[in-house]
Amino acid sequence: MSLEIWISFALASVLILVSPGPAVALLIATGINRGRKAALALLPGFFLGDLVAMTLSFAGVGALLMASAEWFSIFKWLGAAYLIYLGVKMWREAGQLGDLKPAGVNIRLGTAKAFLITVLNPKSILFFMAFMPQFVAADQPLFPQLAILFSTFLVLGVLTDLSYTLLSTSGGRFLTARLRRVLHRSGAGCLIGAGALVAAMRRP
Repeated sequence: MSLEIWISFALASVLILVSPGPAVALLIATGINRGRKAALALLPGFFLGDLVAMTLSFAGVGALLMASAEWFSIFKWLGAAYLIYLGVKMWREAGQLGDLKPAGVNIRLGTAKAFLITVLNPKSILFFMAFMPQFVAADQPLFPQLAILFSTFLVLGVLTDLSYTLLSTSGGRFLTARLRRVLHRSGAGCLIGAGALVAAMRRP
Protein backbone atom coordinates (compact mmCIF):
# COMPACT_ATOMS: atom_id res chain seq x y z
CA MET A 1 0.00 0.00 0.00
CA SER A 2 1.43 3.35 -1.05
CA LEU A 3 1.73 6.27 1.35
CA GLU A 4 -0.60 8.35 -0.83
CA ILE A 5 -3.39 5.76 -0.63
CA TRP A 6 -2.96 5.43 3.15
CA ILE A 7 -3.12 9.21 3.65
CA SER A 8 -6.24 9.40 1.48
CA PHE A 9 -7.86 6.63 3.52
CA ALA A 10 -6.91 8.29 6.82
CA LEU A 11 -8.32 11.67 5.76
CA ALA A 12 -11.55 10.10 4.49
CA SER A 13 -11.87 8.11 7.73
CA VAL A 14 -11.48 11.23 9.88
CA LEU A 15 -14.23 13.01 7.94
CA ILE A 16 -16.51 10.01 8.43
CA LEU A 17 -15.70 9.59 12.13
CA VAL A 18 -16.28 13.22 13.10
CA SER A 19 -19.63 13.43 11.32
CA PRO A 20 -22.63 13.29 13.70
CA GLY A 21 -24.42 9.99 14.11
CA PRO A 22 -26.08 7.85 16.79
CA ALA A 23 -22.74 6.91 18.35
CA VAL A 24 -21.64 10.54 18.62
CA ALA A 25 -25.04 11.57 20.02
CA LEU A 26 -24.86 8.88 22.70
CA LEU A 27 -21.27 9.75 23.57
CA ILE A 28 -21.88 13.47 23.93
CA ALA A 29 -25.10 13.07 25.91
CA THR A 30 -23.43 10.58 28.23
CA GLY A 31 -20.37 12.77 28.70
CA ILE A 32 -22.40 15.87 29.51
CA ASN A 33 -24.84 14.25 31.91
CA ARG A 34 -23.07 11.19 33.32
CA GLY A 35 -19.47 12.34 33.46
CA ARG A 36 -16.15 11.26 32.01
CA LYS A 37 -16.06 7.75 33.46
CA ALA A 38 -19.44 6.87 31.97
CA ALA A 39 -18.42 8.26 28.57
CA LEU A 40 -15.10 6.40 28.62
CA ALA A 41 -17.01 3.18 29.34
CA LEU A 42 -18.59 3.49 25.88
CA LEU A 43 -15.29 3.59 23.99
CA PRO A 44 -14.40 -0.14 24.16
CA GLY A 45 -17.88 -0.91 22.84
CA PHE A 46 -17.47 1.40 19.85
CA PHE A 47 -14.02 -0.08 19.17
CA LEU A 48 -15.23 -3.69 19.31
CA GLY A 49 -18.36 -2.85 17.33
CA ASP A 50 -16.34 -1.31 14.49
CA LEU A 51 -13.91 -4.23 14.54
CA VAL A 52 -16.72 -6.80 14.34
CA ALA A 53 -18.55 -4.82 11.63
CA MET A 54 -15.39 -4.59 9.52
CA THR A 55 -14.63 -8.27 9.99
CA LEU A 56 -18.18 -9.31 9.09
CA SER A 57 -18.18 -7.09 6.01
CA PHE A 58 -15.11 -8.85 4.63
CA ALA A 59 -16.26 -12.28 5.80
CA GLY A 60 -19.17 -12.14 3.39
CA VAL A 61 -21.92 -10.96 5.72
CA GLY A 62 -22.16 -7.67 3.85
CA ALA A 63 -22.72 -9.52 0.61
CA LEU A 64 -25.30 -11.72 2.34
CA LEU A 65 -27.21 -8.66 3.54
CA MET A 66 -27.24 -7.27 0.01
CA ALA A 67 -28.34 -10.58 -1.50
CA SER A 68 -30.88 -11.71 1.10
CA ALA A 69 -33.93 -9.58 1.82
CA GLU A 70 -34.73 -11.70 4.89
CA TRP A 71 -31.35 -11.28 6.58
CA PHE A 72 -31.25 -7.61 5.71
CA SER A 73 -34.68 -7.12 7.30
CA ILE A 74 -33.63 -8.96 10.47
CA PHE A 75 -30.54 -6.78 10.91
CA LYS A 76 -32.45 -3.64 9.99
CA TRP A 77 -35.29 -4.12 12.47
CA LEU A 78 -32.99 -5.24 15.29
CA GLY A 79 -30.83 -2.16 14.82
CA ALA A 80 -33.79 0.20 14.48
CA ALA A 81 -35.55 -1.23 17.53
CA TYR A 82 -32.45 -0.91 19.69
CA LEU A 83 -31.74 2.69 18.65
CA ILE A 84 -35.35 3.72 19.31
CA TYR A 85 -35.34 1.88 22.66
CA LEU A 86 -32.20 3.74 23.76
CA GLY A 87 -33.62 7.05 22.51
CA VAL A 88 -36.87 6.62 24.46
CA LYS A 89 -34.93 5.56 27.56
CA MET A 90 -32.69 8.63 27.32
CA TRP A 91 -35.71 10.91 26.82
CA ARG A 92 -37.26 9.59 30.03
CA GLU A 93 -33.98 9.94 31.89
CA ALA A 94 -33.74 13.63 30.98
CA GLY A 95 -36.51 14.58 33.36
CA GLN A 96 -34.60 13.03 36.25
CA LEU A 97 -31.37 14.92 35.66
CA GLY A 98 -30.46 17.41 38.33
CA ASP A 99 -27.13 18.93 39.21
CA LEU A 100 -24.17 17.07 37.78
CA LYS A 101 -22.84 14.76 40.46
CA PRO A 102 -20.46 11.82 40.32
CA ALA A 103 -22.42 8.59 40.14
CA GLY A 104 -21.68 4.91 40.00
CA VAL A 105 -20.93 3.70 36.48
CA ASN A 106 -21.75 0.27 35.11
CA ILE A 107 -18.81 -0.13 32.73
CA ARG A 108 -20.00 -3.43 31.26
CA LEU A 109 -23.43 -2.00 30.51
CA GLY A 110 -21.94 1.06 28.84
CA THR A 111 -19.60 -1.04 26.72
CA ALA A 112 -22.40 -3.40 25.70
CA LYS A 113 -24.67 -0.49 24.81
CA ALA A 114 -22.04 1.10 22.54
CA PHE A 115 -21.19 -2.26 20.96
CA LEU A 116 -24.81 -3.04 20.10
CA ILE A 117 -25.42 0.43 18.63
CA THR A 118 -22.51 -0.15 16.25
CA VAL A 119 -22.83 -3.79 15.31
CA LEU A 120 -26.63 -4.04 14.99
CA ASN A 121 -26.76 -1.23 12.45
CA PRO A 122 -26.69 -2.80 8.96
CA LYS A 123 -25.35 0.50 7.65
CA SER A 124 -22.08 -0.18 9.49
CA ILE A 125 -21.43 -3.48 7.72
CA LEU A 126 -22.58 -2.21 4.33
CA PHE A 127 -20.52 0.96 4.79
CA PHE A 128 -17.29 -0.92 5.44
CA MET A 129 -17.98 -3.26 2.54
CA ALA A 130 -18.42 -0.28 0.19
CA PHE A 131 -15.78 2.03 1.66
CA MET A 132 -12.65 0.01 2.33
CA PRO A 133 -12.31 -1.91 -0.98
CA GLN A 134 -11.75 1.44 -2.72
CA PHE A 135 -8.33 1.59 -1.02
CA VAL A 136 -7.32 -2.04 -1.64
CA ALA A 137 -4.95 -2.75 -4.53
CA ALA A 138 -5.93 -5.91 -6.41
CA ASP A 139 -2.31 -6.70 -7.36
CA GLN A 140 -1.12 -6.83 -3.73
CA PRO A 141 -1.79 -9.32 -0.91
CA LEU A 142 -5.18 -8.66 0.65
CA PHE A 143 -4.68 -9.37 4.36
CA PRO A 144 -1.71 -7.03 4.99
CA GLN A 145 -3.70 -4.22 3.37
CA LEU A 146 -6.79 -5.00 5.45
CA ALA A 147 -4.68 -5.07 8.60
CA ILE A 148 -3.38 -1.57 7.85
CA LEU A 149 -6.84 -0.23 6.98
CA PHE A 150 -8.51 -1.82 10.01
CA SER A 151 -5.81 -0.59 12.40
CA THR A 152 -5.86 2.93 10.97
CA PHE A 153 -9.64 3.26 11.18
CA LEU A 154 -9.81 1.84 14.71
CA VAL A 155 -7.02 4.07 16.05
CA LEU A 156 -8.58 7.17 14.47
CA GLY A 157 -11.93 6.10 15.90
CA VAL A 158 -10.51 5.90 19.42
CA LEU A 159 -8.84 9.31 19.07
CA THR A 160 -12.07 10.86 17.76
CA ASP A 161 -14.13 9.33 20.55
CA LEU A 162 -11.63 10.53 23.14
CA SER A 163 -11.85 14.05 21.73
CA TYR A 164 -15.66 14.03 21.92
CA THR A 165 -15.43 12.65 25.45
CA LEU A 166 -13.06 15.37 26.67
CA LEU A 167 -15.05 18.14 25.01
CA SER A 168 -18.42 16.96 26.33
CA THR A 169 -17.26 16.25 29.87
CA SER A 170 -15.29 19.49 30.14
CA GLY A 171 -18.12 21.61 28.73
CA GLY A 172 -20.81 19.82 30.70
CA ARG A 173 -19.52 21.23 33.97
CA PHE A 174 -20.39 24.75 32.85
CA LEU A 175 -23.95 23.98 31.76
CA THR A 176 -27.05 24.43 33.87
CA ALA A 177 -29.20 21.42 34.73
CA ARG A 178 -31.95 22.73 32.45
CA LEU A 179 -29.63 23.05 29.45
CA ARG A 180 -28.19 19.62 30.08
CA ARG A 181 -31.72 18.18 30.08
CA VAL A 182 -32.35 19.86 26.73
CA LEU A 183 -29.13 18.43 25.30
CA HIS A 184 -29.95 15.00 26.71
CA ARG A 185 -33.33 15.08 24.98
CA SER A 186 -31.61 16.27 21.79
CA GLY A 187 -29.35 13.22 21.94
CA ALA A 188 -32.39 11.04 22.57
CA GLY A 189 -34.10 12.57 19.55
CA CYS A 190 -31.03 11.83 17.42
CA LEU A 191 -31.12 8.17 18.44
CA ILE A 192 -34.85 7.88 17.75
CA GLY A 193 -34.38 9.61 14.40
CA ALA A 194 -31.47 7.31 13.53
CA GLY A 195 -33.65 4.33 14.41
CA ALA A 196 -36.39 5.61 12.12
CA LEU A 197 -33.88 6.08 9.29
CA VAL A 198 -32.54 2.55 9.76
CA ALA A 199 -36.11 1.22 9.71
CA ALA A 200 -36.69 3.05 6.42
CA MET A 201 -33.54 1.64 4.80
CA ARG A 202 -33.92 -0.36 1.63
CA ARG A 203 -31.58 -3.14 0.60
CA PRO A 204 -28.95 -1.84 -1.88
